[in-house]
Amino acid sequence: TLVEVLIALTLLSIGILGISVLAGTAIKSSSYSRALSQANNLAQERLEMLLSIDFDNIQVTDNTTGRMDLRRTCTGPTAGIDGLLANPVYTCTPASPTITLDNRAFTWSYTVAYIDLDANGTASPGVDGVKRIDLTVSWTDQLWHTTKSLAVTTVRTVG
Repeated sequence: TLVEVLIALTLLSIGILGISVLAGTAIKSSSYSRALSQANNLAQERLEMLLSIDFDNIQVTDNTTGRMDLRRTCTGPTAGIDGLLANPVYTCTPASPTITLDNRAFTWSYTVAYIDLDANGTASPGVDGVKRIDLTVSWTDQLWHTTKSLAVTTVRTVG
């Protein structure tokens, strides 16, 4: 009977060990899911904020606006995805790029690309009236200590 008790305790300890490994994985997954949800909410909030900027000025450096969250430094133009300056891309960094939620620091930035809607080879905001905004939110995963990021895209039209 002593042997049976030892075997039972061994099986019980193996089971408990397996459950503890699953609990650790669940905690890590929960932490990542929470960070991903926060990043998504932050990205949507920032996109809505960017849509309040005048169409002509969304890719322009502005360090004087009364709203601190709308101040930004933009560089460019650089060549677009087709490699041509006729379809320019501007890279913008907010004056306050870091936002802390639940002791987790998120950083965000965005790019503005002119879209050649009439396919004449040159993207012109005055003629085509369309800009694509790609916004990226990044953070460091607290458990894995790796950088994670989330990208969202929207299209902005004149008016």
